[in-house]
Amino acid sequence: MIRFLYRNLHGRRLLVSLAVALTFLVVTSDLLLAFPLKFVLDKIINHRDPAVPIFGSLITYFDSWGTRNGLNDGEVHTQLGVILFAGTMLLTLGAIGAAVSYIQLAIAASVGPQLGARLRNRLFEHLEHVSLEWHGRQRVGDLVQRISGNISDIEKLVTDGLVDLLSGILTLIGILVVMLFISWQFTLLSMVIVPPLFVIVMLYTRWIKQASKQTARAAGQVAEVAAENISAIVELKAFTMEDWTADTFAGRVEHHRHSGTRAGRRQAEFNPLVLVLVAVSTFAIVTVGAWIAAGHGHLFRLGMLAIPTGSLTVGSLTVFLTYSKQLYQPMRNLSKLMVLASNGASAAERIQEILDQPREALPPTGDYTGPATIRGNLRYQGVVFGYEAGRAVLDRIDFDVPVGKRVALVGLSGSGKTTLVRLLPRFYEPWEGTITIDGVDIRAYPLDVLRRSIAIVLQDSVLFEGTIRDNIRVGRPDATDDDIVAAAQQACVHDTIMATPGGYHAQVREQGKNFSSGQRQRIAVARAILRDAPILILDEPTASLDVEAEAEVMRAIEKLTAGRTVIVISHRLSTLGHVDEIAVLQAGHIIERGTYKELKALNGTFAHLLTEQNRYAAEPILDTDVDGHPWPPPDRSNGAIPAVTAAAHH
Repeated sequence: MIRFLYRNLHGRRLLVSLAVALTFLVVTSDLLLAFPLKFVLDKIINHRDPAVPIFGSLITYFDSWGTRNGLNDGEVHTQLGVILFAGTMLLTLGAIGAAVSYIQLAIAASVGPQLGARLRNRLFEHLEHVSLEWHGRQRVGDLVQRISGNISDIEKLVTDGLVDLLSGILTLIGILVVMLFISWQFTLLSMVIVPPLFVIVMLYTRWIKQASKQTARAAGQVAEVAAENISAIVELKAFTMEDWTADTFAGRVEHHRHSGTRAGRRQAEFNPLVLVLVAVSTFAIVTVGAWIAAGHGHLFRLGMLAIPTGSLTVGSLTVFLTYSKQLYQPMRNLSKLMVLASNGASAAERIQEILDQPREALPPTGDYTGPATIRGNLRYQGVVFGYEAGRAVLDRIDFDVPVGKRVALVGLSGSGKTTLVRLLPRFYEPWEGTITIDGVDIRAYPLDVLRRSIAIVLQDSVLFEGTIRDNIRVGRPDATDDDIVAAAQQACVHDTIMATPGGYHAQVREQGKNFSSGQRQRIAVARAILRDAPILILDEPTASLDVEAEAEVMRAIEKLTAGRTVIVISHRLSTLGHVDEIAVLQAGHIIERGTYKELKALNGTFAHLLTEQNRYAAEPILDTDVDGHPWPPPDRSNGAIPAVTAAAHH
């Protein structure tokens, strides 16, 4: 935990060091607060002058206000002088403690939030650069809990507990040193409970830490279920799953409550044990100390421990009683500090787990000397890849797309289509084989150069909170307003935007929920047009759209694909008439390649997919050739147009 804080407090270590240094001053002033009372009691009861040679002149100054009546011959200072000196000492020490405490709290209040902000920014930035392979194994709710809840635990530890923890340790050491100086024999007697107390503290620290880890993990599970169900609220209502999801969520909440109760129970057990031991120590100090201070006999013996009766005065006994309270107060407070420290340590471990994850592969060392621009000639050679060891999704894929060509990937779900294109921007790394662009291995390109050369339009494009203008220019932040409008016009969405209150400055709600699917897709197409990348990936861009929205998006896509290297993934074969070639995937292999006509004539897997897709069509679907003429040509002998089992050509 200390190492974690040291690494992340860069730039604030001097302030933290100042707070630590001031802690020594605070503890010293607290330790000295017991002595003014000792000086007064020893002077009045035992007629002893304070042993403070440095401040002797100050006491002498106060002596002039008092009288020497009733003093013994050996006394130097008057009672009023000692009383005034003790009062001044109390005021001074109190003022010092108050001022230093304010500075410490101000530093903690400043450093804590700054540390929290730094950790959140660092963690979020690191999450953005961790591979998709790692993200695929995580739960969103748990990651959100680490960014919000776990970092709050660390922030609270720094703000509320770090100085108190150090102060408590220094107080324990300082009190022990002073008590040994006054009477080491009596100190040993009063310290008899320290060994069992130390054992209790160690055991409960470990137990509370374990319980805190389980509580933090349970809190992450609560966040997971909440995030999952809220994001699927439409499906939840559609299938009347409210009761089932509420029961699931209640189960996670109950697990979290149980973990928190277990941690609280350990803390509740700790406090009474400390109080009992403190009561035993106080009993020993009061009874034995009072007997010795009263001067009964010449020697008090307890086993092998012998304490001379003259070794304690009423003032010294008062100091011991005061210190006993100060000595065990930090130990009693340690239960609360343990919870903070345990929560902070558990949070630090969970955060460090993410920070230890390797980031995506860095660009090649040294200055990049590759092509200044990418044309878009793609080639897959012997590519093997899978998401789980021993289970390849792609097996020995050889595949190329010449510059400016449009190739479609088709096949049943799970055949590897999306996986094939995800390797291109290096979202994942192939197990074997190479992928090249313009003859250069994609691993030789810096990631920013590679990904800036690729535009992607997904099946359900996500819009980010902000304005429509901001969403269109995400791929090109330096774009002007004219560039944005031009892209929107090409994407056939400009009129829709202008009809929206606020126009391009209209606010987009979470994930674009205030726009239809077709509008979101056309904004995504405008985004891709503005990016002006030479390579374009269309992953089921019209799968979730109705007929009218599909037509609008297809018109936008026609303008987007012009002059670019395009890979289209589609189950809706009616959208593939505009491609130059089709590749059919099955179980991670490319089993057929060719034009639409060639594959249909082959009467293989592609032809079977066409047949199945149109099995339940209300009317036969007329296919057209590249010039827009009916294909196959109608039978002129009887004027009938033969039915075909193919997708319409757009």
